[in-house]
Amino acid sequence: MSHDVPFPHHQDTDLSYLCGFLEPSSLLAVVKPASGGSARWRLFVKPSCPDEAMWDGPRAGVEGAQRHFLPDGDAHALHDAPKVLHADLHSAADNVAELLYAPKYNPEIDALLRPMLDAAAKQRVTQPPDRYTQPLRLRKSAAEQALMRRSAAVCTSAMRDTMQMSRSAASRGMSEGVLAASFEFGIKLGGAERLAYPCVVAGGANAVTLHYMHNDAPLRPESMLLMDAGASLHGYCSDLTRTWPLNGRYSAEQRALYDAVLDVNERIIARAVADGQTTLNSLHRLSIQYTYENLIALGILRAGDRHGLRRCQRYYPHAIGHWLGLDVHDTPAITSSTPLEAGMVITVEPGLYFPTNDPELPDWCKGIGIRIEDDVLVRADGAPPEVLTASAPKRAADVEALMAAA
Repeated sequence: MSHDVPFPHHQDTDLSYLCGFLEPSSLLAVVKPASGGSARWRLFVKPSCPDEAMWDGPRAGVEGAQRHFLPDGDAHALHDAPKVLHADLHSAADNVAELLYAPKYNPEIDALLRPMLDAAAKQRVTQPPDRYTQPLRLRKSAAEQALMRRSAAVCTSAMRDTMQMSRSAASRGMSEGVLAASFEFGIKLGGAERLAYPCVVAGGANAVTLHYMHNDAPLRPESMLLMDAGASLHGYCSDLTRTWPLNGRYSAEQRALYDAVLDVNERIIARAVADGQTTLNSLHRLSIQYTYENLIALGILRAGDRHGLRRCQRYYPHAIGHWLGLDVHDTPAITSSTPLEAGMVITVEPGLYFPTNDPELPDWCKGIGIRIEDDVLVRADGAPPEVLTASAPKRAADVEALMAAA
């Protein structure tokens, strides 16, 4: 809320993962006795209010939360949370030894629970709940994998449409924001609820800025465009980047750099397997090696230059990828040194970014930024990974063919 203008609410992803409740100002609690026995689940929600419903629409209320979201637990009014949880924590029979709570997400709930939490902290360890929830979220179930395929399909369809209309938009002098609007329209037409994150639509030298989001510069037909965009469908995110020539054909210089990045993208995807040893970190180290070799082959770096690797990391400054799921940068408590396992979804997104003012660069590559990103599902029994975003063309000839068909 800004003054009296509301913004769409995005539920805490741990809470939505555990019970699916999406209304704001809600609290999910699980009380598991240290002495053993079954855990008790409690969902605290804002009660239904006819006056508020007139302005903001109806709420599930306590009765709806109990019936539809937590039938095997207990639903309560949010204002009763201190009383109910105080009784749980001080039950002599339960002997609760550990308290999990994530503060700072909702000031209203923090203030409501603060006296109880301060008192409880004197006797119990208080820790964030992500140490338990994020390992559960890391490996996707068959149902989650199906949702991520649908999210990726919606995303790639919108990206293809946006690529095709970009040539006309550039010839008419439209802005990057028109392509952002096209993509958002496409994903919502396909069934997504929202963007997974704000679009990056970076034409020309704007692509050298990794998280460029102004999206207000005019499109220039002689330039390439880097677009990083994703959809959120039933909460599950896709994350896709493509870089293409706005006039429909790569120049020789653009093609040479583009193929160097594509080579890294395809080689790393092939190595994303559940072999007990491969990790995001090991894939990143390989991506640096491949990028370094390709830059030498292009003449941008020199073999034997003792500063060559440092320069390589200047032009490729980010990680090869991240976990993907309910959040775009999913499960941040899980380190990149975790071995890949079947059911995990990662991104693979090598890139090259050449500033306009770098005196060590040849002129022909200055001001060019390229990233190629795919969503990759790790599979079991040594099977090759599944590229969820494969239907968005990325080989140069396929990109040019798509543009020509517009």
